[in-house]
Amino acid sequence: MKRTVLALILLEAAAHAGGLGRPNGISARGVGMGGAWTAWVDDATAVWFNPAALSEVDPQVDVGAELVVGPRTFTPVADDGTRGPAQNATVVAPVPSLGVVGRFWYDGQPSRFTLGGGVWNTFGGKVAFPKTGMPALDAVQDAVVEASAGTAVRVSDRLSIGAAFRIGIGLFSVEGTQMPYDASLSAKGLGVAMAWGFLFRPVETVRIGAAWRAPLRITTTGNGTIEGASGTEQVSVEHQQNWPQSASLGVGIAASPALKLAVQLDWTQWSTVKDLIVQLPGSGNPDQVYREDWEDSWTARVGADLAVTRAIAVRGGLYYDTTAVPDRTIERQYLDSNKVGLAAGGSYRFGAWRVDAALDAVLPSTRTVPQNTATTPDYDRAKAPGDYRGTLITFEASVARSF
Repeated sequence: MKRTVLALILLEAAAHAGGLGRPNGISARGVGMGGAWTAWVDDATAVWFNPAALSEVDPQVDVGAELVVGPRTFTPVADDGTRGPAQNATVVAPVPSLGVVGRFWYDGQPSRFTLGGGVWNTFGGKVAFPKTGMPALDAVQDAVVEASAGTAVRVSDRLSIGAAFRIGIGLFSVEGTQMPYDASLSAKGLGVAMAWGFLFRPVETVRIGAAWRAPLRITTTGNGTIEGASGTEQVSVEHQQNWPQSASLGVGIAASPALKLAVQLDWTQWSTVKDLIVQLPGSGNPDQVYREDWEDSWTARVGADLAVTRAIAVRGGLYYDTTAVPDRTIERQYLDSNKVGLAAGGSYRFGAWRVDAALDAVLPSTRTVPQNTATTPDYDRAKAPGDYRGTLITFEASVARSF
């Protein structure tokens, strides 16, 4: 029975790799530019994208929300090469966010220091497949909600630096049917990390922005139940979430007073995740080590922002995001492949208020993992060969009030 619990947790834990890491999100303004936002970020999400850019943000309060929709299909391939029935699921996740920016004043003048803070979901999510009564993982979650606070210092008219303190709230849960028992498990935890940012303006029309976010490690603890032959059994669970370090480098160019352009390169170090370790405290079982061997992912972005009038702006963007999950370890919980995304958005200002909206779509794709059981050693065989199809659509909206 204990080993059944471990199997459920281990399969779920894999779900927080690049397959559930959204390639674009958090800011309605940034999403509209395809995520090419490190150099131009001008809302409270600067705390995440580039803390140094807080020096360019007017004092304001931002309230926003994302709606993430991700339909996906997995068609398994058996050892003899035959394909089984398609397994379908759709991720539907409303994700609220909140941010605030304020500036110190000294002797009636704004100082060189700017403060900012916010709450948003940065990694992970939840996937639920329809229950069929057959042995399966029905719902899995591995996610983090970050509460961050940061500051920027305008060192000179050309240079700003910034830092942010991040508190991660880790969320973990899994529900399974007949594996061979019904199970419902959940756990939560806290972790801390830092982020650093840099913004340089060599000339008035050019910005160079860079940011680094440290790894965020969260130990989640909790409990759950298993319905076995002898009835309901209570179990304790401990699961380590290892969210990777990441870095961004962006260049922004003001091509005209109305048009801003941006290019950006992002890196996420998923390659540090070699193993996933799960413990059952007090069970007498040794730690369970699950090989993953993920790979670093890279994202290239381009974006544009055009001020049509003083009140109206439109945006557009394009990005290419590489997979973090190799063929050997991918499973149906993932939506991960080499992805192309398109984004568009806009803003409307009236008085001290601003409304932003954006739509981002990862183009539909199919990833085929071949059945290699007969030709490959055990350690290198694919866990779940088959066809992985899906897309990811994100709707963004926010309202900001400047002060």
